[in-house]
Amino acid sequence: MPGAMRWRTPIGGLAILVGLALYAVAAATLGGALPDNALLQAVYYLAAGLLWIFPAVWIMGWARRDDGES
Repeated sequence: MPGAMRWRTPIGGLAILVGLALYAVAAATLGGALPDNALLQAVYYLAAGLLWIFPAVWIMGWARRDDGES
C-alpha cells in the first residue's frame, strides 16, 4: 500500500536515535582519553563526526525497503 507507514519506519528511526546517542557518548568518552595533542584530537573528532553516517544510511535504506524485499 503506497504511502502507508510500514513497521520498519519507526524501528529504523528509533534505532538511529538510540544508536546515535550511544555513539556520541562513546565517542566523547574515548575523545576525552586522547592525549593533549590538538592535531590528533581534530583528526579524531572529524572522523568520529563522520563515521556515524554510514550505519545511519544503511538503517535508512533498510527502513525504506518493502517488507517483501530482503
